[in-house]
Amino acid sequence: MKTYQKIGWICLLVVHLGIIVSFNLLGLQKYNDEEVYNQLSPRGQKVYSAIQPYFTSRIPSFLVPYAHLAGTDTGYTLFSPNVPSAMSVAFELSNPLGDTVAVLPTLNTREGTDRFYVNFNTYKSVEEMRTLLAFSWGVRTMEIYPGYTDVAVVLGSHRKPSMKDYRHGVQSHFVESARYEFTLND
Repeated sequence: MKTYQKIGWICLLVVHLGIIVSFNLLGLQKYNDEEVYNQLSPRGQKVYSAIQPYFTSRIPSFLVPYAHLAGTDTGYTLFSPNVPSAMSVAFELSNPLGDTVAVLPTLNTREGTDRFYVNFNTYKSVEEMRTLLAFSWGVRTMEIYPGYTDVAVVLGSHRKPSMKDYRHGVQSHFVESARYEFTLND
């Protein structure tokens, strides 16, 4: 391997690791929430306070496509996993007889799964788009499960207990953050 190729690979490695560190620091901002911060041990709170000045508020837009391709924007980044509470979507379907069923999105391909979560993550902070997206998901879900006339699209996250609470039997629980209800009109 020639010297300039080695230099090129080293530069790519430095940029890649820089992106990993940037996304992890961005992900650590979740600890600004008092509820999450209080779950840290006193030593963890001290470490968090020491590194907080180095947090970035956003990633430069030209790096986002590379970060997505490299998988460092998922929360499960290389060398230092940052596992946040994942947002979830569920559908509650009901028919005129009062039968109700809860279903999760059924996505048969990797591309479908990626598209679903890209849409979800892109529009989850825009209320107007969330309603339209929830409506389109609800219509599609009722197409997949015929016979139901009402659908509720439920958005939320699973809250994990601290390790100390988990050892005492506390289980994770689902916290609903938004609910969109639609009725099929003939």
